[in-house]
Amino acid sequence: MSLTAHFIDKKWNLHKRILNLIKNGICISHTGEFMAKEVETCLNAWELNRVFSITVDNASSNDVGIKFMKKWMNARNCLLLNGEYIHMRCCAHILSLIVKEGLKDEDISITRIRKAVKYVRSTPSRLARFKGCVEREKISYKGIICLDVETRWNSTYLMLVTVVKYEKAFDLLEISDAKYVKELSKDKGPGVPLSKD
Repeated sequence: MSLTAHFIDKKWNLHKRILNLIKNGICISHTGEFMAKEVETCLNAWELNRVFSITVDNASSNDVGIKFMKKWMNARNCLLLNGEYIHMRCCAHILSLIVKEGLKDEDISITRIRKAVKYVRSTPSRLARFKGCVEREKISYKGIICLDVETRWNSTYLMLVTVVKYEKAFDLLEISDAKYVKELSKDKGPGVPLSKD
């Protein structure tokens, strides 16, 4: 859990400062009450006594935490605008949830592509074979194919954009590397990426 302060100085310059970071192993509880107390402790330590809003993701425990924070801040007259804007939901988290829901429709295609990238990136010899396919197909794009982080939709997007540029190399790999086809199809796997993917 991290606590970051955003503020505007007297010259209207926006600033951002990390105030505190609590490692997962230390964080005993993910309850709203615990998080609120940690934020309170940090604000007190930094002697911060005016808060406009707190931005959190959409976990229900954060709703509880904001209620505790609002109650505590109201009692100490810390809230700007009577806390009208205290609870802000993280738009990046909302966007991520929307994209993840939308990607469910393409889940099998993304799985096939992810497994193909994982295969190519798993050993230096496989990567060298793939680079050979890139050269034979005369693909001039120099970007590196990277495996995505499944919980970060933007990394999935970057993986897909790069793979599209190397589509012909993956097609050639399918013809020239029997292990590639076998590996992606074993245990009733999804198989190699199709042209529609």
